[in-house]
Amino acid sequence: MSNRQDIPSMSTVSSQKRMEQAKMAFGATAVTRIISLALYLLGANLRELAAFVGTPLDTIKTLAKRTLRDGLPALEDRRRKTSDFLPINETQRPLSCKLLFEKDVFVVVLDGEKRVELLRRNPAQCRTVLLTLLNADLLGIEEVSQAIGLSPERTRKLRTALVKEDVEALLDRRKGQQRDYLFTSEVKSELIQQFVLNALSGWPTSGRAISEDLRQRCDIEVSERSVRQHLNKLGLANIAESLPALLEAQKKTSSNS
Repeated sequence: MSNRQDIPSMSTVSSQKRMEQAKMAFGATAVTRIISLALYLLGANLRELAAFVGTPLDTIKTLAKRTLRDGLPALEDRRRKTSDFLPINETQRPLSCKLLFEKDVFVVVLDGEKRVELLRRNPAQCRTVLLTLLNADLLGIEEVSQAIGLSPERTRKLRTALVKEDVEALLDRRKGQQRDYLFTSEVKSELIQQFVLNALSGWPTSGRAISEDLRQRCDIEVSERSVRQHLNKLGLANIAESLPALLEAQKKTSSNS
């Protein structure tokens, strides 16, 4: 590339098309800077170059100086957190986080491979860890509220309390005996029966739905929150979707035998 006569012929139509593609990929500002740098390297007169790209002369001079000193990232807006011109570093790659509901544990999966297991029998630990992940925007409000057996509204209040008052805010401060007198063995039997009936019938299995169905069918008054807590304790919330499929599979097996 010795002089301007070596420059290939240009197509206005192709230029417009390619410019639009480049703007979508890098942004209009970066494209303008790329063109400016290319023309600068080809020896363009600085004043003519500034007029051509519609940029102040001092800006062109600064761009050229900074790019030759800092490299390609100088072509981008410095307020950006990541670069389109450099490989993504581990520190730039967003951390993935997924919550799995297993029989006796909650499993937090980080980056698809690292597992943190939380025993369900340790509610304070579960709440602390899951609400911390919620506050870090790594988990969603719905999955966390389901895991700790509280409504989304109550979960939001606890996440705020955790920040303001530390773990103490998550502990049950009620005095006296903690047995749940409302949930006798008979009530639990009806709860399980209603849950199975709803799951197999394709009806809602939420705490609110089960509570209302128990009231209508058995004249049993239990709160939505209590139902949700016992569904989680018994592990029933984990089989709402798999139970109908399991029944269908069993029917097919029986019919083929």
